[in-house]
Amino acid sequence: MKRSLRFLLALLMICSLTMGQTTGLDWTKTDCGGTNHHLFAELDNGKVTLIEYFEVGCSSCIFAGNYLDAIYSDYLASNPNRVNFYAMPYNAAPTCTDAQSWKNNNGFSCTTFTDGSADISYYGGMGMPTIVVLGGLTHHVYYKKLGFVAGDDPTIRSAIDVALANSGVPENTASMNAISAYPNPSASTVTINYSLRAAGNVDMVIYNILGEKMKSIDLGRQQAGENKYLLNTKSFAKGIYVLQLNTGSKREVIRLTVAN
Repeated sequence: MKRSLRFLLALLMICSLTMGQTTGLDWTKTDCGGTNHHLFAELDNGKVTLIEYFEVGCSSCIFAGNYLDAIYSDYLASNPNRVNFYAMPYNAAPTCTDAQSWKNNNGFSCTTFTDGSADISYYGGMGMPTIVVLGGLTHHVYYKKLGFVAGDDPTIRSAIDVALANSGVPENTASMNAISAYPNPSASTVTINYSLRAAGNVDMVIYNILGEKMKSIDLGRQQAGENKYLLNTKSFAKGIYVLQLNTGSKREVIRLTVAN
């Protein structure tokens, strides 16, 4: 019974992540602090946007908000001024006073707006909360889900990583010191060089430019210091990919170009 339930939950998650629009809904809004925002212009300038659509008084929205706020804080430190965290009520009823109270009472760092009803209709409904990640010059939806569980945290982080890598803005140079690829572009194989500060388990995940997972590689336990892995790219179609290196709670990303 438990196995069937886990399977059903996994299936529902996949469906909720893949159904609906693949391009974001553009808007021009004034936030509750009085600043004007044009969403697509922000994305065109290399920003990645994380949005939570919430209901005032919704405990699961607050639960999700705590995780999203922590995610935002981490990216604020690792990629300053590259990720926006927005929150807006799912309908037109709450005022800016309501939205700001929701933010302040819960200690969140998000920028608040009013009336997310058009967005909710566009993205497929309200999930208590609904969460989206948008980025890139194509204004792509890298993540969209109705509802939230704690296990969604790494998926949201991966979506932000892929969106950042595809934003058209050079990656954080501090991150590039930790991982490199040669040759890049690659026609058949590419050597991934990476440095670990401490020994630990390492895995790699490769995404296409749309944020779809193409391959996972478990590298097992690796020693501290310089390491390398020879990646065979012959089975990959020509194009741009994002390689994510995971070492415990730390992640590094790099763009790969396959020229088969």
